[in-house]
Amino acid sequence: MSDELVSLLDALVQIPAISGHEDAMIRAFADSLQPRVDEVSVDRLGNVIARVGSGEPRIAILAHMDTVGFLVKSVTPDGMLRVVPVGGVNLKALPGAAVRAGDRPGMFGVRSQHLSHSGDAAVSSIEDVYIDVGDAQGIEITTPVYYAPQILRLGENLYSSPFLDNRAGCAVLLELSTRIRKEREGTVYLIGTVHDETTCAGAHYALQQFASDAAIFVDGTVSYDTPDTRGRGAADLGGGPVLTSFLYVSGLNGWHANPKLRAHLKQIAGEEAIPYQQDAVHGLMSDARVVTWLGIPSAMVGIPMRNKHAPLETIHLDDLAHSVRLLEAFLQRPLPDLSRG
Repeated sequence: MSDELVSLLDALVQIPAISGHEDAMIRAFADSLQPRVDEVSVDRLGNVIARVGSGEPRIAILAHMDTVGFLVKSVTPDGMLRVVPVGGVNLKALPGAAVRAGDRPGMFGVRSQHLSHSGDAAVSSIEDVYIDVGDAQGIEITTPVYYAPQILRLGENLYSSPFLDNRAGCAVLLELSTRIRKEREGTVYLIGTVHDETTCAGAHYALQQFASDAAIFVDGTVSYDTPDTRGRGAADLGGGPVLTSFLYVSGLNGWHANPKLRAHLKQIAGEEAIPYQQDAVHGLMSDARVVTWLGIPSAMVGIPMRNKHAPLETIHLDDLAHSVRLLEAFLQRPLPDLSRG
C-alpha cells in the first residue's frame, strides 16, 4: 500500500460533500486530477470528467463523490435541530455521533443513561433523534449536516473514517490517473459523479455526454466479517476487491454486471495474482444502475466496508491497493468483445 494512496485518502475524507452539496469535493477532485490527465471538465450537474488519450475504445471508470448526510428540517423551541436524512443513513449509529451543522460543531443527542427508558436503544425513525449544537441561533432550515471528520487507524491496515463510501473509490481513481500509459490506444474517462446517494442522476448525465464502450464503477460494498454479519456472505475486509454480479433494492432499482466484462476482470485478476472476491447483494444500490437505460456494458469493482453509512466506516487498505492494480492491468489490455448472446 503506497504512502501516496493513504495520503490521498487522508485528504479526501476531510471534505464534506453530502449528496446535492458536493462543491468542495468537486473542486478538490478536479484540482487533484488536473496535472495528471489530458483534460478535466466539470459538467452542469457537477460531475468531474477527466480524459486521458483519444479515440476508441472509450472506457469510463467512475466513483461517486457524494456521501450520505442530513439537512436541517426545523429548530425546536429549546434550540435543538431536527433533520431530514439525505441518502440511506444508518439510524442505529446516530445517538451520540459528532456532526457539523454547516460550520457549527454538534452531536446527536442521547438520553442520559440515568434517565433511560425501555426501548431507548432502538432508533426506528429520524424523528426519534435531534442534534444539539449548543446555540442554534442563525442556523437556517436546509443547512447541510455531516458527520464530523476523524480518522482512526485500527492497526496497520484497517482505516476508519466517515465518508469512505465513496472517498475510497475516489482515491483509487486519483492513484490510477498516475498509472495510465499515455501510449495506450483509446480514451479513458475518470469520472467523479454527484448525487449517487439520492438520485443517481449524476452518472446518468455524465455518461450521456460521450459514447462509452464500457463502464466500471468503483464503489463501497458490504463485508460479512463481523459477529452480526458472519455467514450472510463471503466478502471480507482484506480479501481483495469484490467483483459484484448483481445489486437489487426493489422494482426497477436493480443492476446486472455484463457477464463478459466481469469474466474479463476475473481472468486478469487470476493472471496477475490479484486477490478478488465475488458477491450478489440485495439491499444495496449504486449509480451503476443508470447504465441499464444507456445500454453500456458495465462491471463493478467493490471495496468491502464495515459499518457502511455510519459515522465511522472501515476498510482494509490492501483492498484499495489491489483495486488500483486490477484497474491498471485492465487498462493495459484490449477490451474484449462484450456483445451478448
